[in-house]
Amino acid sequence: MEFIIGVIDSFIINLPEGMRVEGMRYLLGAGGIYLLTWVLLAGILKHRRIRKPLPSKLRNKQIVREVRNSAITVFVFVFSYSFTNYALEQIFGGPVFKIYADVAEYGWPYLVFSVVLWSIGLDTYFYWTHRFMHHPKFYRFFHMTHHRSHNPTPFTAYSFAPPEAVLVYLFVPIFFCVVPMHDVAFVSAMLVQITRNAIAHCGYELFPRGWARHPILGIFTTVTHHDLHHEKGNGNYAFYFTFWDKVMGTEHSHYVERFDRAVEKAAAPAKVAEA
Repeated sequence: MEFIIGVIDSFIINLPEGMRVEGMRYLLGAGGIYLLTWVLLAGILKHRRIRKPLPSKLRNKQIVREVRNSAITVFVFVFSYSFTNYALEQIFGGPVFKIYADVAEYGWPYLVFSVVLWSIGLDTYFYWTHRFMHHPKFYRFFHMTHHRSHNPTPFTAYSFAPPEAVLVYLFVPIFFCVVPMHDVAFVSAMLVQITRNAIAHCGYELFPRGWARHPILGIFTTVTHHDLHHEKGNGNYAFYFTFWDKVMGTEHSHYVERFDRAVEKAAAPAKVAEA
């Protein structure tokens, strides 16, 4: 009973600031990418649309659902942090997260490296948990809510069922228990994460021609890479990099061709205009 009371107290203390920070991060990332790609640059990007968009009425209804689900996800994130932080402190008799505030403790090169390490670790964690959630026995419980957005928008980024939100969050305490990370590095990594997530769901191919075929740039996923995952309902499970999909044979065989098609559509009107 004392443990439960402690978790509740920790949650109540963290709730206002956690909801403000996580909510603002989601709105800046998902809302910012939506504003750029779907509003401000809509005319410029219209030929880079990967798939035909939903009718406006259905799209607006979907966005309302996605924002509602994302608000629940943010709430789950804050509760999960309160629970794991308090529980681990009780088990180990003190703070266990290796968060530090003084840059001089490890230096600036390590601070930057920790963000890179976070991205590599998150991509690995995401790939394998993502495949797990697509298993027929677990799909409905964990991941079906996210895939209700068959033709996604930037707001799809955090449109999770609560069990998926918990699973996504668990990377944070695992990483913090092992790797020292500065506050600035963590904030930077999380901003990159939500921005990259929203871009992956925006529906417009933002990467330049030749990217997917490039021997180095092709290591990084494109918008088409994840859009194919939503369209087909499987494959292309990775987040930042194409490494695991290539190694495990889960990359869609026509991914590169679909990417080329998306960017060639954008190039065609330009060629016509030049003529």
